[in-house]
Amino acid sequence: MARIDRFVCALRHVQDLVLLCLIVAALVAARDDSGGVDPRPAIGFHLGQSYGTAAAHLANGTVIELAKVDGSPAYRAFMQHELLRQQDSDLFAAPARTPATRAQLAWLLNEYLGFEDEAQVLAVMLRALRTASEEALGAEPLPATVVLGAPYMRAWQDEETSDRSIVARARRLAGLPHIQVQNMDPVYLAEAHAVLAANGQELCQHRRCYGPMLSEQDPFRREVIYLISLTDQSLYTSFQLATCYFLTPVGGRLGTINPDFGLRKQDHTSNRDGDFWHEFEEYVVARWVDHAADGDNYRGSYTVLLAGEGADDADFQRAVGKAMARIAVGSPDAERETGPPPRVSLLVSQDPSFAAARGVALWRRTMMDGKYCADFDEPAGWEEDEGDVYRDEL
Repeated sequence: MARIDRFVCALRHVQDLVLLCLIVAALVAARDDSGGVDPRPAIGFHLGQSYGTAAAHLANGTVIELAKVDGSPAYRAFMQHELLRQQDSDLFAAPARTPATRAQLAWLLNEYLGFEDEAQVLAVMLRALRTASEEALGAEPLPATVVLGAPYMRAWQDEETSDRSIVARARRLAGLPHIQVQNMDPVYLAEAHAVLAANGQELCQHRRCYGPMLSEQDPFRREVIYLISLTDQSLYTSFQLATCYFLTPVGGRLGTINPDFGLRKQDHTSNRDGDFWHEFEEYVVARWVDHAADGDNYRGSYTVLLAGEGADDADFQRAVGKAMARIAVGSPDAERETGPPPRVSLLVSQDPSFAAARGVALWRRTMMDGKYCADFDEPAGWEEDEGDVYRDEL
């Protein structure tokens, strides 16, 4: 009897080993499958703080800008409101997989009572981007290749995995077909991630192509991304840890849209002689103070990432430079020892108005084409314990 038990136990181990080998073989086959290039355009729509943009990543690697649509006052107010919700939630909380969240229950109640779905505000923007993109591409309807990006909303984190999420509902209302993203990918791409990807940063191609089971590449860096996005209508700021762009942000918090600092607002400032930009500088530093004052936040190194249609403005960049110099001095709290002053570096996005949409389109292209990974070769000297060798540095 004992011999039979040992045989059964050994058989189970063999079955487990065979199953593991099959999984690994499938992953390697998926990576090595050059299966050709999907000829359809990979399309990215970005729902920005005050306008929406669309870009297409073509099969030959060319990226074209399709549309830029200004948001209505209702749209801008909605984005500002959504960022304010749940700012006090757990810093490292992962998206919950609960069967029904409070937001979803509210949606069901509104649907039962016949009230307008709040996702309609987003749907109006998506519909405008869809129509403009169809015209630009000469394709109606658009191919089922559209994925979305937006400022990271902590208020949406509990419904990221639900087909009833506000993003999914907005897609349906706008006439965009459902897209099944890869298993580990978020439902929408966070703006900071999209901008970084468009600038060739945090691509983590080794991890993207081999997957978390086969890649030892660390998905995180000890770096805080301080995003400052300036548009004609508002200023969007946020903080998050640097991580592979196709992952859900970790430590994403303090996201705020401030309508007082849009480029068009400086003409209406009561004070003159540069007071607008002085107040802007004070605000940028104050946002950092809020972040650094929380002992749970890493604050040893910051990359200040500039984006939005105002990113190229000389006065804007000058004010940011002054704020960075003050941040680099050190602790915002004289009574608390915080160690050495933080390292602070600057990254001004290329094509700042469309960078987020371009990054979202790149994300979609990597899902569609096996060639993205078939052409990828491990860098010379890659070793499992040297993840920093390959990781994209800002």
